[in-house]
Amino acid sequence: MHFCIKALTAGIFTFASFSSGASAVPASDVTPQMAYEDISRSLTELEPVTFQAKAEKHKLLVFIENQCVYCSYVVKNVKKYTDAGLTMSFVTMVPSSIKDSVIEDMGRVWCASDRQKSLQNAMAGFLPGNDSSEKCKNLVIKQSELADRLGVTATPAMVVLEPSVHTFLGSVSPEKILAELR
Repeated sequence: MHFCIKALTAGIFTFASFSSGASAVPASDVTPQMAYEDISRSLTELEPVTFQAKAEKHKLLVFIENQCVYCSYVVKNVKKYTDAGLTMSFVTMVPSSIKDSVIEDMGRVWCASDRQKSLQNAMAGFLPGNDSSEKCKNLVIKQSELADRLGVTATPAMVVLEPSVHTFLGSVSPEKILAELR
């Protein structure tokens, strides 16, 4: 398997956890600092669905899509992450092969009155009953544009924002994330 998050892995060892095991992701011409600045500039306007840790140790931006089994696992177990001190902020990465359905489905999540519950239900296979407005679809498209700028090509991609930039691919457990960040 070849996965690339070009902007966030330059000079950083990246831990990838899929059924095939762990591997380093190759570096690129965009520095981690440049990627962090792009995320920082974009994050507020992207309106991520955030699950706040009570005793926050790290902030993670998690790129997901609703047809990803590994993403569903992460969202289903979000309480384990927040209990471990990991604040999880979710945004959508839209794969080109299923672009229209992901934009429509995740737009419905971002249009819901309770985005946290809607995201959890959608990732369990139960999309919200509301419609998706153009505003919400455009929000999902903007989120995916950030993923494109950063070179995110696989989900879930978890980007540790604080205290330093670090990237994890796959449904990496909270314990493994914390161990790697020590």
